[in-house]
Amino acid sequence: MSYYCASGFADWLKFERLEMKNIVVVILAFSLLSRSAIAADGNQTPKHLVLAFYKLALTDFKPKEAFAEYVAPDFIEHSADSPSGTAQSTVDFLTQLIKTSPQPKWEVVRAIAEGDMVFLHVRFTPAAGASPIIVGEIFRVRNGRIAEHWDIIQHSPEHPVNPNSLF
Repeated sequence: MSYYCASGFADWLKFERLEMKNIVVVILAFSLLSRSAIAADGNQTPKHLVLAFYKLALTDFKPKEAFAEYVAPDFIEHSADSPSGTAQSTVDFLTQLIKTSPQPKWEVVRAIAEGDMVFLHVRFTPAAGASPIIVGEIFRVRNGRIAEHWDIIQHSPEHPVNPNSLF
């Protein structure tokens, strides 16, 4: 009988060790994945900062709040749509675009980062059923804030000659 108990205990101990290994693996994986969004100095990486900004500004339709949270005070806008090239003129433009678009939808298709530069390939649809507009967004991040922005905008051709998707 004591042999059976010892054997049962050994099986239980093996099971507990296996469970503990699984827990450790899950914690380690979570830790590594969550750290990929954090830079060495403890701040968000430029890519994750820009994606968070973009979500708040354009997916959640809160450009004013996004600029307050993520944009540097000396932000420079290079877009032709921003009259003075400042953060405020860009907030005003985006707020008006959101108001005048029946059902605006921004979808980030790709996000690429190198150093302090982040590029977004975006599908913007101003209304349900409308042809999407292809947008290239380029951001420069400095000291954990968005410092500059450029964009490239292309309307979808009605009859593209290239069979490959623009997205």
